[in-house]
Amino acid sequence: LLVSKDLGKHLLEVEDLLQKHGLLEADISAQTERVQALNAAALKFSELEGYQPCDPQIICNRVNHVQTCLEELEELAAKRRKELEDSRQLWTFFQEMEEAEAWIREKEKILAAKSCGRDLSSVMTLTNKHKTMLGELGNRRALLHQTMKKGEKILAKKSFSSVGIQEKMREVCLRWKKLEEVTGLHQQRLEDALNFFQFSAETDDLVAWLQDMYRIVSSDDFGHDDYSTQALLRKHRAVVEEVEKHRASVLSLRKQLALLAPDHRQGVDVQIRVVEVEQLYGEVAEVAVLRTQWLQDALAVYRMFSEVHACEVWVDEKEQWLEKMEVPEELDEVEVVQHRWANIPSPSQGLMLIPVTPGGSHPSPVPIPSWNRVVELVENKKGQLSSVLKIQNFLLEC
Repeated sequence: LLVSKDLGKHLLEVEDLLQKHGLLEADISAQTERVQALNAAALKFSELEGYQPCDPQIICNRVNHVQTCLEELEELAAKRRKELEDSRQLWTFFQEMEEAEAWIREKEKILAAKSCGRDLSSVMTLTNKHKTMLGELGNRRALLHQTMKKGEKILAKKSFSSVGIQEKMREVCLRWKKLEEVTGLHQQRLEDALNFFQFSAETDDLVAWLQDMYRIVSSDDFGHDDYSTQALLRKHRAVVEEVEKHRASVLSLRKQLALLAPDHRQGVDVQIRVVEVEQLYGEVAEVAVLRTQWLQDALAVYRMFSEVHACEVWVDEKEQWLEKMEVPEELDEVEVVQHRWANIPSPSQGLMLIPVTPGGSHPSPVPIPSWNRVVELVENKKGQLSSVLKIQNFLLEC
């Protein structure tokens, strides 16, 4: 058993041989104690005086021979254990290398079957899974490094043929390097896909926002009076400022598109999408300018209506006053009243209404009929005053 060349053909067999060898060593240890006791008892016979049943030299030689055989047996046992330990290290190394190869093959299949996702959510999920795999890759790299050191130690001992060990180490190193390259490429593809879908999501959000802004700036609500129109104009100015703030985002779309991976930025759909955003922004900005003008025109109209209403009230008051007014007959009073009426405008200076349309056009002035009535009453009163004044002057001269 101790001189057997069978060192096992795999790790389990080596472990079994080591277990059997341990039992053999225990048996040798037990026999060693027994042999030493027998040798001690035999040496006592060589020291007897008088009658000696056997030659003391023969006893000593026999004891030395047994001791030498025992020591040789122990040396063989120690040598056998060392060989088995080395064999266990060798097969442990091969098993760890096989486990590493199996793990590499598994990850290669996973990476070969993985897609880059169909939308932002799936890409982020795949990215998180890939980060987890990168952590596993780091842990496995450390284990593989330890296994490689074991292989180098086995080669340094020169207990076994170095051809198989070196070949296995070289093969696993090449596969590991290839796995890291594939992992890096997949990570780059995921990053490219993530950038693309983020760009698409931001573009979609921008389109949705622009569509909302277009509905707001294209509204046909211009208010129903001065106050409501002013409120709408304030809100619209805030909208215009917000639209202007997004100009930089729209202009930067092409720069962001240029930073995408070629497979993504060269797609027809994404290029059309960018053009649509630019066109939509241009339409929103243009309609916003028009709505600003329309609101300003509407505000001017409502302010004119307010002024016209105030004028109409004033004209009605003056009309009623003129109708109730009586021309005095005394000369002094007539002269005072005539002086007051000297500043009243003539019919050619009549009050005019100049409407303003939302388009910004200004039609011809339209006279206010009630104002003409006031002027007519004024002229009548002036005529009456002139007649009374002439009569009073005639009477005064007579």
